[in-house]
Amino acid sequence: MRYAVTLDTTRCNLGGARRWFLCPARGCGRRVAVLYGGKVFACRHCYGLAYPSQSESASDRAARRADRIRERLGWEPGILNGYGGKPKGMHWRTFERLVTEHDKWSDLSCALMFGRLAWLSGAGR
Repeated sequence: MRYAVTLDTTRCNLGGARRWFLCPARGCGRRVAVLYGGKVFACRHCYGLAYPSQSESASDRAARRADRIRERLGWEPGILNGYGGKPKGMHWRTFERLVTEHDKWSDLSCALMFGRLAWLSGAGR
């Protein structure tokens, strides 16, 4: 199938310009950065696609936030893995703040997972 895909341009605040696709799907016309292929090229709204974070549970979201902190600390990924040391050059105050924040997200993730497991096993009903 052959059809035209229109481009649109917007000015950037600090100069220059940004190019966008206008979704060619019938009745859409959204300005988007990415078009997805299928029978026709269309935006994610037309195809009903969601970002991965939109379908994750609250416990997954908390674990992801804890893992992001673990990455910043240079620790092994995974909230059930042990603690690592303080990265060289990081202030102790920053390290302690990040460990406290990691523990908060890790504890929340575990509590939500255990609560869900209890509910699924029938103990929470």
